[in-house]
This record gives sequence, structure tokens and C-alpha cells, in this order.
Amino acid sequence: MHRAAGKYWFATLLAITLTCLAAAATVMAQEPAAPTEAEVAQLIERVRSEASQQLVGQAAAVGNVLLRAGRYQEATALFATVAEQQPRDGAIIYRYALATFNSGETAKAEALAKRAVGLANEAPENVRAQQSADALVLLGVILAVEHNEKEALKWLEQAVALAPAHFDAQLSLGRLLFGMGDDSGAIKALSKAVNLQPANAQALFFLATTLERAGETQAALTAYRKLIAIKPEGYEGHLGLGAMLLKRGKADADEGLKELQLALRINPDVYEARVALGRALVGRGRPLEAIEHLQRAAELAPDNPEPHYQLSLAYRRLGRKEEAAAQAAIVKRIHESRRSPKVATQSRVGTMN
Repeated sequence: MHRAAGKYWFATLLAITLTCLAAAATVMAQEPAAPTEAEVAQLIERVRSEASQQLVGQAAAVGNVLLRAGRYQEATALFATVAEQQPRDGAIIYRYALATFNSGETAKAEALAKRAVGLANEAPENVRAQQSADALVLLGVILAVEHNEKEALKWLEQAVALAPAHFDAQLSLGRLLFGMGDDSGAIKALSKAVNLQPANAQALFFLATTLERAGETQAALTAYRKLIAIKPEGYEGHLGLGAMLLKRGKADADEGLKELQLALRINPDVYEARVALGRALVGRGRPLEAIEHLQRAAELAPDNPEPHYQLSLAYRRLGRKEEAAAQAAIVKRIHESRRSPKVATQSRVGTMN
């Protein structure tokens, strides 16, 4: 299950979007309704021409709405205009960085996030720690996405030291440490995140995944069960629990099969659930039932040899020798194709030397 966890960096960022905006200094008590694209363009022109304090505040509130709605490019354009009028407002620069990052302009977002970190020191004392932590977390996430883990770790550790009760700081630190292979550190940070928000399904998922990889089986099972209790409509908890129970085997295997089937009922296109269920059914002498799941797994991940290997076993046990041989040939072809680029690369390197 832990292999799937690496897909969720941007989900972490969305959590930052939703939680940190509530604490920003210029957020209005009641945000306006979502504007049309034309209304956003008109507002940008008005800010450029009028630039009154009241209008700038209204524009910032509209920018928050756009961020929450996932309209990042429009939010970037609006906050860029607001930032021209309020270049020393750390909260504005932070949100400008956030929108820019979500728009895919990573390098620009990094520079803006660093500006936000510096400007947070100028914020009013009652919001300074929060603004600093928000900016540090965003900068850490950006650097992590850029694969600069060492720098990301430095900023996220600063955020946690500054604001230990900052949920996104603990969550993002845990995710980074997981990616760096530090399961012990990740568990510590993710446990703090779960303690801060016990009903947060994302934090529980990451914690369960890390506990599983660390070999803390019972704790991982407990975390997956809590995740299911909190979010039964999500496939992740059922997938994680089912896969772990199948590994334990014996009395747990039947429950594991049921959990994987539940995961697929919720989301039929989860590769991990398809291949795990197919493998388990082959192993339990039910190859005919396994074929449907393994064929779909092969469609979802055509370059992965595992579903084809399991299909070859299933067909062989059913006496369908030609189909088994065809699947075995696919496995061989995939392995050969994976080796070929390495040979080519070595050849090119040798030429350069």
C-alpha cells in the first residue's frame, strides 16, 4: 500500500489552501460569491486603476474564493495585481505564491514563498507565528516537489519548531520524511498531525501507510480501521486493510478479500486492489474468479509484469496452456524492454568518456 502514498503531495497542498486561508490577516468575515471569469478580469482592471485600500481587500477576498474553487490561474492573476499594490503584505504574497504553485509555475512560486517567509516577520505580533509557519510550510512543499529534500526538510522543521500545533506543518513534514525513508521520524510527525485532527482521513492514511512500511503491523491495522470508520466511502482504507490482512493469511484472509472487494466497489480502477485480489484468488485455488481482476489490472498498468505473471498462473491452473504461454511471453517482453534502455544508456556514457 505504501507505494500509492507517493501520489499525494498535491493533496497535501490543497489542505494547506483550505486551512491556512482562514488565518490570513486580510480575509474578510464573509467571503463573496464565486465570480465569473469576466468579473475577475474586470476586478483586476479596477484594482490597477483605483487601488483603494477597500478595493484591494475585496480583491484579496475574491482571490481566496478562487483558490478554494481550484481556479488557480485566475487567482494567480488577481493576487499578482493585488501584490503590486501591497508588496509588503506577507499574507498577500503567501497566497500569490500558493496560487502560482498550483498553476504549475514552481520556480516562480518558490521565489514568492521565500518573499512570504521574509515578510512574515513584519506581520502583527498576534498573527506573526501563524503567517511564518504557513509560508515555511508552503516553501517546504514546493522544494519537496522540486526534489530538493534537504532544503525542504530545513524549512519544514523550522515550521514545526515555530508552531508545533500547525497541522499542515506536521503533515507535510511526515510526508517528506516518509519519502526520504525515515519511517520513525515520519510516524512521529504524522502521529502529531492525527492528534491535532483526529478525523482527518488524509493524515490517517499517511500514518497507516508509514506504519505498514515500518513493520508496525498491529498499529497499521488499527489506523486503517480508524480510516474506514472516518471515511467508509473512501477506497484507501479498505485497500490498505485488505492488503495487510491478506498478507497475514489464515483467519484474516477472508476479511482481506472482502475489504479489497469493497475498495473495488467504491473505485473499480484501483490497480493495487485489482492485482492483490487477483493474486489472492489464484493462491486460494480460484483462478477463474481471478482472471477478471488481473485482466483489468493489466489494462490499468500495461507496463507492469505482475498482472501478466499472475494471469499466466491462472490460465495454467485452468489448463489453458496457449493463453498461459502468451501471458508469460508478455512478462518476458516487459522485462526485456526495461533492460534495453539501461544498455543503451551505458553505451552512450561509454562513448562520452
